[in-house]
Amino acid sequence: MKLLAIDTALDACSVAIVADDKVLARVVSPGGKGNAERLLPVLEQARNAAGIALAQLDAIAATIGPGSFTGIRTALATARALGLALNRPVHGVTTTQALAVAAAQPGKPIVAVIDARRGEVYMQAFAAAANGLGAALAEPRILPVATAVAALPAGATVLVGSGATLLRQAAGRDDLLLSPASPNPDPVIVARLAAAQPRPVHPPSPLYIRPPDAALPAVTQPRASLDVTIRPCGAESAELLALLHEEAFAGDAHGEVWNAQSFRELLAMPGALCLLALTGDQPAGFLLLRIAADEAEIITLGVRPRLRRLGVAAALLREGFARLAGAGASRCFLEVAEANAAAGALYAGLGFQAVGRRTGYYAAGGDALVMQVLLPVLSKS
Repeated sequence: MKLLAIDTALDACSVAIVADDKVLARVVSPGGKGNAERLLPVLEQARNAAGIALAQLDAIAATIGPGSFTGIRTALATARALGLALNRPVHGVTTTQALAVAAAQPGKPIVAVIDARRGEVYMQAFAAAANGLGAALAEPRILPVATAVAALPAGATVLVGSGATLLRQAAGRDDLLLSPASPNPDPVIVARLAAAQPRPVHPPSPLYIRPPDAALPAVTQPRASLDVTIRPCGAESAELLALLHEEAFAGDAHGEVWNAQSFRELLAMPGALCLLALTGDQPAGFLLLRIAADEAEIITLGVRPRLRRLGVAAALLREGFARLAGAGASRCFLEVAEANAAAGALYAGLGFQAVGRRTGYYAAGGDALVMQVLLPVLSKS
C-alpha cells in the first residue's frame, strides 16, 4: 500500500511517501512559519523523489494535533482535499503518538510533551512496554506545567517533544530522561501508524484541545481594530466553528447554538462559503455565506464577545462581499433581530438597507429585519 503522510502541526513542514515497509520519499522543511505556503512544494518534491503520481496513492494521512491551530488546519485541509479528489481514505494520527513512537525505549514509559506556551504543555503519557510503545495512559490534554509535573509516571521515564526540557526542569527529577528524537513528528512514523489503522469511515477531525476560550489573550483596553487575517475553511473546521458559535451566541434569545454536525450539513450545501477570522494564530470569528445564481445570503456571523467592536466582523464581511461579487453575486441578504441594535448598526454601516420585516421570525417571538446590500458597490470600497 502506498501512503502519503503530511505533518505541519508543530515546527516543521514534513511529507513522506511509504510503500509497505519501504520509504519512497521523506522531505522535512524545518521552521513552523509559512507552512501553508510551503506544503504543496514540499509535497511535490516528495512525489518527484518517490517517482509516483498522486493517483497511485492508496491512502493519505495527516497529523491532527495537538499543536498549532493553523498548522493542524493546513495539513488536514490538504489531506482531505486530496482524499476527496482521489477518492482515497484519509487517516488521522496524533502528534503525541508519533513523537512517542520515535522515542520509545524498552521497559520505560514515554511522555510526549509539547510546549503550548503561556505556562502550559500538551501532554500524553504511554505505558512501558518490552518492545515499542505501550498503551496510552490518558488522552492528549493541555495542562499547566505544575499539573503536568504531578501527572508524570513514577520512576525512570522518557520525555520527548518541545516541552520535554521545560517539564524536566520544573519537575527537578534525575530519572526523567530527555529523548534525542526530533521534537517534530517524523512523517514516516505518521505514515506507518496510519497504515496500521483500520480504513476510516469518516475523514479525521482536528484535535485542537485548547478551546477558543483559552486561545486568545484578554483584551483589556479598547483598540481601534485588531490585525485580522481572513481564511476560507470547510468541514474540517466544524468542531471549531461550533465552539465559536456557542461562545458568540450563548444567552442570545434570538438564536440557537449549532453543533458541529449542523455546520457540516450547512457547509455541504451548494454554494456554501465559510470564512474564518484569525488574530495571530488564533480564531476570532467566522462568517457563513451561501450563493445561488446572482444572489447571496448571510447564514450566520459570529465574533467572540471580548473581541467585538474591534473590526473583526467588518473584516469578515468585506472579504465575504469581495468573494461573493467575484463569484457573480450582485446582492446579499440577511435577517437580523430588530431588537439587536448593535448588529443592525454594523450592517447599516457597511451599506445594508432594510427591505422587509419577518414577524415572529425567532423562536422566542422576536421580529427580524430583512436587509440587503448591493455587492458591486461594496466590493470596490
